[in-house]
Amino acid sequence: MSPPKTWPCWSPATPSCWPRPAPRCSAARAWAVSCLPAGCPRADDVALVVSELVTNAVVHSVAGLPGGTVAIRVELQGDAVAISVVDQGPRPVPARRPAGESGWGLADIVARLVDAYDATTGPAGRCAWCRIDWTTTETEANSR
Repeated sequence: MSPPKTWPCWSPATPSCWPRPAPRCSAARAWAVSCLPAGCPRADDVALVVSELVTNAVVHSVAGLPGGTVAIRVELQGDAVAISVVDQGPRPVPARRPAGESGWGLADIVARLVDAYDATTGPAGRCAWCRIDWTTTETEANSR
């Protein structure tokens, strides 16, 4: 088992990242995928899940406000990867969604891609954790 890798806390106020969430999410995706073993069959799933979790943290928590931070942790666990995204807790006034926006990222996309998921909220913020398993046999990999 490799030691966990932690994305350095970064601030949405960093000029190269804020207020443009796409570059920040793409950097988080690329970093998470770079933590995986070469040829990982679930690399695309990891990229999408990290994108959804980071986007959720930025849109719905204090992390999306000036000075906010998000921490990402990736830990290889044999033929699996555990991913944690920690934000600074809910915004005082929830973010409003534009009409017609579905908001199904966690409920639909993430739930279908991960093998385990949990979220906890405490005084320091919220932690969304998931595990994505993969297999080295082609038959099992094709059954997903």
